[in-house]
Amino acid sequence: MYRLLAIDLDGTLLASQPYKHITSRTYKALRLAVDAGLIIVIATGQTLSVLQNVCAELPLSVPQIIENGAIIADIHSSAIFHAQLIPPDLILPALSTLRTLGLHRAYHRLHQVYVDKDTPRARNWYRPPVPPVIEVEDVASLYPLTCIKVAGIGDESTLREKRRELERIFDGKLYVAQSSFDILELLHPEVSKGNALSVIAEDLHIKPEEIVAFGDNHNDIGMLQLAGLGVAMGNAHEEVKLAADYVTLSNAEDGVAVVIEDLVLPALR
Repeated sequence: MYRLLAIDLDGTLLASQPYKHITSRTYKALRLAVDAGLIIVIATGQTLSVLQNVCAELPLSVPQIIENGAIIADIHSSAIFHAQLIPPDLILPALSTLRTLGLHRAYHRLHQVYVDKDTPRARNWYRPPVPPVIEVEDVASLYPLTCIKVAGIGDESTLREKRRELERIFDGKLYVAQSSFDILELLHPEVSKGNALSVIAEDLHIKPEEIVAFGDNHNDIGMLQLAGLGVAMGNAHEEVKLAADYVTLSNAEDGVAVVIEDLVLPALR
């Protein structure tokens, strides 16, 4: 029997047009799931502020996974239950390597994101009331401020190749994740959505086989493999589909709701 739904946000739970939002069908499916006794955990690379605004109406009763698992927090009270920041001695090497690879960079702190000046798309990352990114000449100048993660923003055509290079350079030192078509992230080596989901599930006495996880990108693979049912979205990259147990429709076609309606709720009856 399934007891927990772990759901990625961008490209998974959120429809993209005309803006990122949760559709009425998906809202209804999630509420039916909660009414049936399931717990919802949003697992996102996004910030606490994004989750608090986008998911304010969702019935979320437990801590949520933020910043790709670096932060586990209650979105209602903003209480932080678990945090693993980048080791301070690796912040500057990570930023330097991203620059060497020709990537624009972002420096994530809990309540603010900073980016190199003229970073593509950065001004459109967040919609009010989420605080906008702050552009600076060189994000490395923020060091030694604590850092949740650093990100590299670049061209889709070369990003997966650069991800593999970063994995080689920082093997065993930092976790390298791809969270969208143009963003790579470097985090504490013990951080991942899968690891954070394990922490939450253990606290709730939920077994991996009682979890259904949904995702669309490289940073979701760990939790898809952990879950009893790992679901890739129809719009997911092929590497995610290969790691999943099941492929649903795209986020534009309410793929999350379809699985809840057709596979999860019937299994509870």
